[in-house]
Amino acid sequence: MVTLRVEVEEEKDLSILRKVLTELGLKFSFDEKEHVFESLSDAAIYGIQEGLNDLENGRVHSHENAKLRLNDKISEMRVKYAGQ
Repeated sequence: MVTLRVEVEEEKDLSILRKVLTELGLKFSFDEKEHVFESLSDAAIYGIQEGLNDLENGRVHSHENAKLRLNDKISEMRVKYAGQ
């Protein structure tokens, strides 16, 4: 099975496309929902790309490491501000 994705900009072209696919005897369905990735802002896309770059270049921390660092910082702040 092969999936073909076609982006139709003109609503009127959908009926023509439907007729052509039917005449060719192809099974098809129309998904008119907006895909999440298509609605992302440029800033969000940039952030995702930067995150992937960080991952590829080893600039990441494990969940466990991050939890340890945060717990250490919280403990440090408790000691520092305990008397206030």
